[in-house]
Amino acid sequence: MNIVGLYTIIDDFFKSIQHEEVWKLVSKSFNGKRGPKPKLSLPEVVTLNIIRFYTRSIDLKSFHKLVLDRYQDEFPNMPNYENFLKATNKSFTAMILFLQFLLFLGRQKCRTGIHFIDSTSLQICKNYNIYRNKVGEGLASRGRSTKGWFFGFKLHGVCNDEGFLEDIMFSPGSPNDKNFLEPMSRKIHGTLVGDAGYLVKEEVFKRVLDSVGRLFIATRKNMKRVMTKEQSILFKKRSKIETIWGILKERFLLETNLPRSITGFFRHYIYSISAWCFKSLFKEKLLLV
Repeated sequence: MNIVGLYTIIDDFFKSIQHEEVWKLVSKSFNGKRGPKPKLSLPEVVTLNIIRFYTRSIDLKSFHKLVLDRYQDEFPNMPNYENFLKATNKSFTAMILFLQFLLFLGRQKCRTGIHFIDSTSLQICKNYNIYRNKVGEGLASRGRSTKGWFFGFKLHGVCNDEGFLEDIMFSPGSPNDKNFLEPMSRKIHGTLVGDAGYLVKEEVFKRVLDSVGRLFIATRKNMKRVMTKEQSILFKKRSKIETIWGILKERFLLETNLPRSITGFFRHYIYSISAWCFKSLFKEKLLLV
């Protein structure tokens, strides 16, 4: 893996926004008001946390040991685990901004104007532990997916025909997918394809149609279905975003029950998705496999 190339891209991004108003918030969140400054710079912390998902380290503590053993030359100022964890949590605000940049690059890769919308469940504990779970209390909720009931969050996303993520949104597990069709379609234009979970009322359908251009929503099994050959091909291609969810969960460890705070959960989600976006956008340049 080209660690220098990875770090260079991240460092260039943060340097490019240092004269923007938003940098004050990012810098204040990472450096804090009091106490010693972190031993690692913000680009170094972000780089390390993205590398973690390429090494498939299940938790941050085991990855910290891996860095001390394998990447000591690249990161000689690596602090102890407690300080590395603090620096990682402080990088959360910066990562939200950085992920938006990666999603913007994904939208620029769209050549066909075809987009797919879908959601996936993010279970934070087993169902038999729901009543004992305190971490997600007040935010996480019960929901139902094609695999059954779960307790946690939902990740809503849009990808293009080239397989790049273009936008994401998190929600509790209970809200219906159709509530997110309109907000998730605001940054795209062309043809938007979704499953039957996005069947909405006529007035909402018209607003989304005016915003996007073309909108194809699959019908339920108990509804009459008549479609053109083009629509049939588009609905079959919708598996692209389902493939992204599968890769994120199986190879990039998106779904987890280890964090002990809400910040820990969403920090994990943001870094996992960012690692996937890096792979899809810079695979050849960074020698990522």
